[in-house]
Amino acid sequence: MSNTIEKLELAMAALKPSHLTIQDDSALHAGHAGNTGGGHYTLTIASNEFEGLALIKRHRLVNAAAKELLESEIHALSIIAKTPAEFNKS
Repeated sequence: MSNTIEKLELAMAALKPSHLTIQDDSALHAGHAGNTGGGHYTLTIASNEFEGLALIKRHRLVNAAAKELLESEIHALSIIAKTPAEFNKS
């Protein structure tokens, strides 16, 4: 497991996830234009913190929690943010 994934897991702990998976997609994007460093990740998170929030607000919560990593170690973060009930239906 990469150090960035571990840091991202720690950052997401603030959202008290009932489910969290992080996939490193960096190999799929190696060398693409505009990438000056940092990895590509897909984050799937289920949290009660998302209850009653629109998708954009959920993403803002995730981005706020990962702010430091997004400024230094993460080039792109794909976010799937659901409530536990939504996650269990999928």
